[in-house]
Amino acid sequence: MDHSAASDNKDISVIIPAFNAAAALPAVLESTYEALEGLGSDFEIVVVDDGSTDETLAVAERASASSPRIKLISSKSVRGKGGALKRGFEASSRNLVCFLDSDPDLRPSQVVDLLARMDETGADIVIASKRHPDAILDYPWYRKLYSTLYYFMVLLMFRLPGIKLFRRDVLVNTFPRLVIKRFAFDLEMLVVAHKLGHKIVEAPARLGRRRFGWVGWSDIQGIIVDTMAIFFRLYVLRYYDGFFRSSTGRQPSVSIIIPAKVLDAQVQECVDHCRDLDYQNREIVLILDEWDPSSALDGYVVMRSGSVGPSIKRNMASDASSAEILAFIDSDAWPEPDWLRDAVSYFDDPEVGAVGGPAVTPIADSRRQKASGLLYSASMVSGRTTYRYARHKAREIDDFPSCNLMIRRSDFEKASGYPEEFWPGEDTVLCLRITHDLGKKMLYAPNAAIYHHRRPLLVPHAKQVFSYARQRGYFVRKFPQTSRRLQYFVPSLFVLLLVVGFGVSFLGGPVLYAYLSFLGLYLALAFLSSIKSTDLRLNRDRCSAAGRCHGGWAHPGDDAVKLCARLGPLHVGQKAGCVCGA
Repeated sequence: MDHSAASDNKDISVIIPAFNAAAALPAVLESTYEALEGLGSDFEIVVVDDGSTDETLAVAERASASSPRIKLISSKSVRGKGGALKRGFEASSRNLVCFLDSDPDLRPSQVVDLLARMDETGADIVIASKRHPDAILDYPWYRKLYSTLYYFMVLLMFRLPGIKLFRRDVLVNTFPRLVIKRFAFDLEMLVVAHKLGHKIVEAPARLGRRRFGWVGWSDIQGIIVDTMAIFFRLYVLRYYDGFFRSSTGRQPSVSIIIPAKVLDAQVQECVDHCRDLDYQNREIVLILDEWDPSSALDGYVVMRSGSVGPSIKRNMASDASSAEILAFIDSDAWPEPDWLRDAVSYFDDPEVGAVGGPAVTPIADSRRQKASGLLYSASMVSGRTTYRYARHKAREIDDFPSCNLMIRRSDFEKASGYPEEFWPGEDTVLCLRITHDLGKKMLYAPNAAIYHHRRPLLVPHAKQVFSYARQRGYFVRKFPQTSRRLQYFVPSLFVLLLVVGFGVSFLGGPVLYAYLSFLGLYLALAFLSSIKSTDLRLNRDRCSAAGRCHGGWAHPGDDAVKLCARLGPLHVGQKAGCVCGA
C-alpha cells in the first residue's frame, strides 16, 4: 500500500464501543465530533452498543438520528470489547480507523495529534502512550504502579514499544487473527500487527483525573493469563503465522444444519446461539427423529426424519435447502457470534470446497468433560490433528469432522453428499471425495470456532474413542489415502509397548532398565504434550473469580445474573455460573 498517499487522505472512522455508558456517551460523542469537524476531512463515528442494559442504546440512537456522520451498530448480547471493535471496524468505511473508549481516560481531541504523528513518521499505527516522556497523567499512584509493572512485562515478552490510530489495511490483516476479547485484547492487536511487520509509533497521552474502580485479583489474574496466552500462541503454536482471510462483508446464503434425536436443552442451546449469529443471509434447519408440526417455531425450520443416522439427516436437510453454503454443526455444540462471517470469506476463492474450524471445550463444562477435551487436544492422543480441538495455525487439510464443517453446495452435490452406509467416519469419506476426487481445497480456519461439549471421562469418553478407532481401522484398508497415516497408530503403539514392556520387565536386569527408560520417555512426552494442549484453557475468554461476567466491560455493581443470562444458556446439570466465549 502507498502509505504516503494514505497520509494525505485523512478521511477517518472513529469507532466507540459502548457498554452501559449512557451517562458518559453524550459528552464523548460531542467532543469527538468537534475534534473531527476541525480537521476539515470526511469522517464518521461508529458507536457499537454491546448489549447494554441501561439507556446506552437510546442515547446512541438519538445521536445517530441527529447526524448522518454518526452510525449505530447494536448487539443483543455482550460480546466483549474485542467483538465490539471488530463489528465496528467491519461497519466502517474510511481509510484511517481510530479506536476510542466510550468512557475514556484519553481525550478525544488527541485524535488530531495522532494524525499529525502518523504524517510525521509514516507509521502504520500510532498509539497514545502513557509511557511517552511528554505524556500528561493525572491518576492515582496505584494505577501508575499497575501500568508500570505491566508495561515492563509486555516489553520483556514481546519487545513492543489508549487511543489508537490505524491504517485500514493493518486491521484487515490483524482482526482475523485475534482470539482474546477481554483483558489483553489491545495487546494482542498490537502484537499481531508488529508480527506482521507494521510500523508502530507512540504519541504522548493526556489523561484527566477520573474516578477509578478497584482492580481486584481476578482482573489481575485475567490480564496475566491473557498475556501469557498471547505469548504461547506467538512463540509456541506459531498461531499468528498462518493464512487468514478478513470478512469482506459479502454474505452468501448459508444453511445451518443441525441433526439431533430430540429437542433437548443442548440442542436448544445450539439453536439459540445460531439465531444470535451476526449473519443475516442464513437459515437454521433442525432435523429431529420426531416433531409435532403444530408446535410453534421461532427463527428456525424443523424437519422430521424418523429414527435414522446423522448422515441421512444431513443429506435430507441439504436436499431441502438451496443455500450456496452448507454449514454442519453437531447438536451438542454452539458457535461463536462471528462463526459464519469469518468462515464464508474463505469461500471467495473458487478453489475452496470446504472449510473447517476448531471445536473447543467450553470453559463451563464439568471437570470430567474438560479432561476429555484435554486428552483430545494432546498430541500424544491426536497426533497432528490436535488443531481440531484447539485453535492452531491455519492450514490446508483433507479430513475433518462434521461437528464444524462448511461445504460449498455445488461440491457437496458433486461428491454425492454424505455416504449413508458409514457412521462414524462418514465425514472422512466425504472429505476424501471433495479433496482427492474433485481436487478442491479444504481449509482449516482457526477463527471459525465453535464450542463442543465433550463426553465425560472415563467410560463415555472411552466408548466414543473405541467407536472412532474401530471405524478408522476399517478405513485404513478401505480409504488409505487419508486413513493410513502414522499419526493414527502412534497412541496405540505407545500403549501396546507399555503393556508388553510391563510384562517382560519382570525378567529383570537390562530389560527392566530399558522398560523404565521407555516409561520415563513416555511420561516426558506426555508432559510436553499436555503443556501444548493447555491452549484449551488459554485461547478463549474466562469468567472472573468474583463471578462478574462482563466480556471485558468490568464495572463495580454489575448484575452478574443478568449479564450471565445474556451471554448464553447454561448446560444441563451445570452449576450456576457464567458461560464465557459466547
